[in-house]
Amino acid sequence: MSTDPAVSRLQTSDEDSTQRGCTPWLLISCVILTLTTAFVFGWGLGAPNMYNHYTERFINDTDPCVHDKTPHLHSDTTTLVPEIVDNNEIIEKTDNENVESTDTENDNMIEERSHKRGRKHQEKFSFINELTKGIPQTVFLIGAFIGALSGPFWPNIFDRKRTVFANYLFCFASSLAVLLAYYFGKTWLFYLSRLLLGYQGGMACVVVPPFIGEISSQRVRGAAGAAFQLSLTIGILVAQVVGLPFIAGTCDRWAWGLGIVFLLPFIGLFLLFPIPNSPTQMIGKYNNEEQAIEDLKKLRGTPNIQADLELIRQQTRQVSGGKTESLSILQVLRSTHYRWPMLTTVILQLAQALSGVNAVFFYSSKMFAKAGIPHRSIPYANIGTGIINVLATIVSISLIEKLGRRALVIYPMAVMVGVFAILTVLVELNESRSSPTLGVLSVIFILLFIVCFAVGLGPIPFLYGSEVTRPEARDSIQSLGLVANYVGNILLSLFFPALNSILGGYVFLIFMVLVLLNVIFLWFKMPETKNKSVEDAERFWNIHVKPKETLLTTTAPVTA
Repeated sequence: MSTDPAVSRLQTSDEDSTQRGCTPWLLISCVILTLTTAFVFGWGLGAPNMYNHYTERFINDTDPCVHDKTPHLHSDTTTLVPEIVDNNEIIEKTDNENVESTDTENDNMIEERSHKRGRKHQEKFSFINELTKGIPQTVFLIGAFIGALSGPFWPNIFDRKRTVFANYLFCFASSLAVLLAYYFGKTWLFYLSRLLLGYQGGMACVVVPPFIGEISSQRVRGAAGAAFQLSLTIGILVAQVVGLPFIAGTCDRWAWGLGIVFLLPFIGLFLLFPIPNSPTQMIGKYNNEEQAIEDLKKLRGTPNIQADLELIRQQTRQVSGGKTESLSILQVLRSTHYRWPMLTTVILQLAQALSGVNAVFFYSSKMFAKAGIPHRSIPYANIGTGIINVLATIVSISLIEKLGRRALVIYPMAVMVGVFAILTVLVELNESRSSPTLGVLSVIFILLFIVCFAVGLGPIPFLYGSEVTRPEARDSIQSLGLVANYVGNILLSLFFPALNSILGGYVFLIFMVLVLLNVIFLWFKMPETKNKSVEDAERFWNIHVKPKETLLTTTAPVTA
């Protein structure tokens, strides 16, 4: 929050363009930017879970359609059932009679056979095989990790709009790779596709939110910034719907279910041209005030944009001719002044990653199977998680400015601890009883967990770092937070399938302990940032507040 009198005067002016609401061009720009980038990232997160049944066979050089068509005869029964490869695979029953799949009594028999066969399969558990199942998502997150680290370099090469065009290329390449992998049977192309789409998402998280922030007025900047997270959750939901069996969730259409998302960036190639560029970048980097004025008039819907123009000049230090130097990650790590902003930002991002939410979206089919949900109902349970995630994210947009950041993070996380404890009991009871009621209760608590996540841990870690950090250290601390987030997600995606197979319902205890530890830390060390300045956060941590001139002088980058 700025304390400069000139800026305060501009913000309270009767004709203050910085306080304009959501204009048509701002809305159009936000929709195009988020649907062609964040939506694609959400698709990459949510779509693979709908096709695990086929992709796990594909990467093991097995025809994904074989087990759907070729039954396997077991000597202990006259019923024909396919070989069980995973606990959540389709269990089909045929005998001399034509049995309706909707018959309740026969469904119960099928589920009981599946449960028994699942226990036999667990005896043949292979840690290496389970570890292999997590590799595609791990490759995706490694790509996101690389994209996040290299993301800040793209705006140094291109302007904001051209950077978004560059982001589209990684989606195109990913879709092409997965389709070639399917038609030519090349596993390495499938992994390349996941890596490229992960890079697209990681890069988008770095380059698109600042673009939205720089074209938005101060009055609606928070809501506009939340559009990125909202679009990401919508991408997850739509990918889950497309993955239903009657659309793309079959053994011969799964590759198109993963790759068809390229259509949005393709449309974006034409729609992105007329939207305004970043006025801040036009002035601060290119010294092109004429273009900035043209873009501001379009974005604000008024020819009187003097207040915005003066504020941008001041923020980019064009008036004084100076420029605030950014600190490197190493300099931030060495400075005690930034220790608590850095630690709390990293812990928040790590808490988001290790809360278990991506385990729900990556492997919810397996988790619902463990909970006793019938296979035919699992895709719809997955869609339920996506719907709840979208709705809760919409609610969080208004709650962030009403309840504050601290309350929306800590209290829902405390509820998540209880949810994990209850889920452990429900899933373990269902292992022995195979009760539909217990299965439904398990799904309800998983959905409750998603609500708790979406209102706090979902959007706030990406807002928090900039609210507690001085400008010269902001980029480096945000980068450290993203590194922590993706490292946590990589570990989760790699080891969760094996842990889920080994521990069953007890896997939730791991998440419970991790969330509890984070709640304790944040209770003592996370300040409230709603309507607060950086100086307020530093006083919370008892950090000696240095004068601005002294701080910039003593922390100026050093040369080797």
